Amino acid sequence: MAGRQKVNDDEFIRLWNEHQSATKISKIIDADLRSVQRRRAQIEARYDLKLVSAYHQQGNSKHEPVGTQLVMSSRRDVNKFTIEEGVILVGSDAHYSPGHISTAHKAFCNVIADLGSKVKAVILNGDIMDGGSISRHPRIGWSKAPTVKQELEEVQARLGDIEKIRPAGCHLMRTYGNHCARFETRLANQAPEYEGIGGFLLRDHLPFWVDSLRIDINDDTVVVHDWHSGVHSGWNDVLKGGCNVVTGHTHELSAKAHRGFKNTHYGIKTGMLADEDQDEFNYRQGKPGFNWQSGFAVLTWVDGMMLHPEFCAVRDNGKAYFRGMLYAD
Repeated sequence: MAGRQKVNDDEFIRLWNEHQSATKISKIIDADLRSVQRRRAQIEARYDLKLVSAYHQQGNSKHEPVGTQLVMSSRRDVNKFTIEEGVILVGSDAHYSPGHISTAHKAFCNVIADLGSKVKAVILNGDIMDGGSISRHPRIGWSKAPTVKQELEEVQARLGDIEKIRPAGCHLMRTYGNHCARFETRLANQAPEYEGIGGFLLRDHLPFWVDSLRIDINDDTVVVHDWHSGVHSGWNDVLKGGCNVVTGHTHELSAKAHRGFKNTHYGIKTGMLADEDQDEFNYRQGKPGFNWQSGFAVLTWVDGMMLHPEFCAVRDNGKAYFRGMLYAD
């Protein structure tokens, strides 16, 4: 096989069924690994089939799930994840900005590396990109937003940071936020004739991340980008949800406990992985964000029960701390 340009879908499927390895196929067709994974995801979606790797069939993959189970929805609305023991990191609202690596993102990667095998899943809870150039909002003055290509490349690079350091058995998941939706909404409205063609979905460019609108963890936790808004959003989330509700969107980093007759649940706000002074937030015109704080949630399960939420926060000195230790500056 001389090169990837000569491999049609039927040939790719044949090669996959024969080798069941993205690494092997990347060498056969002379393509990089990410391109092969992207092509695999596109073909699975296009033909409604599953190209299973040999590693997952044999149970000896480096990233084979250990003590967890992920059930993916065919509609990609609600994915379900079960965990008995371990840690899940949840970060949101990264608004990854070309040429800029935020303090919270650095800390996010460092905490994953430090906790190691305890980390069973990493969840990016919406708004990994900003999409300022394809926003419905008018341009502010002569400001120039990054191109979609520039933002997408930054997202791939920063998610690549996480992919490289995730421990064995760690799932990579993400939910869609309102800013993520800009990627597809603009295409759907401006070029509807191209529906179904590979590359027109954000997931096509992030093959290692399982996406959905919502993630249900065990029977008592929901992760979704946003629900209620305002200063009491965390309280309203847990009160009306009747379970642990983990949201981003407001850029607030906090937890509100609600204890009923028997059980305690939490309304968890996961802050933002972005830095507050990024150009993407210039629309505030010099005013501070409403209770905004950079950081993320570190959630621990024991015997299937989520313990009291913990947070890694970027403090007023611009440094990120978790459990009294410095994780990024």
